[in-house]
Amino acid sequence: MGKKNEKRVKVRNLTIDDLAPVYHLGEKIFTLQSFPNLYRVWDEYEVVNFYTNDPESSFVAEIDGQIAGFILSYIVNKSPKKYGYLVWMCVDPEFESKGLASKLFDEFKKYMLENDVKVLLVDTEADNKKALRFFMKKGFAKPNEQIYLTLNLDEAVPDNDKQ
Repeated sequence: MGKKNEKRVKVRNLTIDDLAPVYHLGEKIFTLQSFPNLYRVWDEYEVVNFYTNDPESSFVAEIDGQIAGFILSYIVNKSPKKYGYLVWMCVDPEFESKGLASKLFDEFKKYMLENDVKVLLVDTEADNKKALRFFMKKGFAKPNEQIYLTLNLDEAVPDNDKQ
C-alpha cells in the first residue's frame, strides 16, 4: 500500500489556465542571476507562444492542483527528419527529488515518439551539472560544447569611459 500522505503527481498537457502559474514558476527559476547566459528571454510571451503554437508538446506536472513543474517544447520538421526540441524544463525546488523531472520528460518523449520524431534536442549551460546528469541518464549522448557570450549592458562601461 502507498503512504497515506503521499502526494499524487499528474502530468498533462499545458492548458490556458496554466499560463500564469507556469510563467510565475519560470520567473522564479529562470533569472539572469541564476542563468546569466540565457539566450532566450523568459517572459509572458514565451509561455503564451508555446501554448498558442504547439500546446500538445508542452506539459505540466501537477501535485494537488498546484503546478510543480513544466516542459515547453515543439516539433521541428526538417525533411527527412522530425526533431523534438525541449526548450524549457523546470521543477519547483519545493518538489525536487520527487521524480517530477523524469515523469515530465517521459511524457514529452512518449509524445515525440507518437509523432514520429526521430531526434530529441535540448541545451543547457555547460556548468549545469544537475541538468547534464539528468539528460545523460535519459539517454542523451555526450554533450557538444557551444559557447554563448553575453554582455549585460546595465553593468557595461562604455568604451569611451575606459580612459
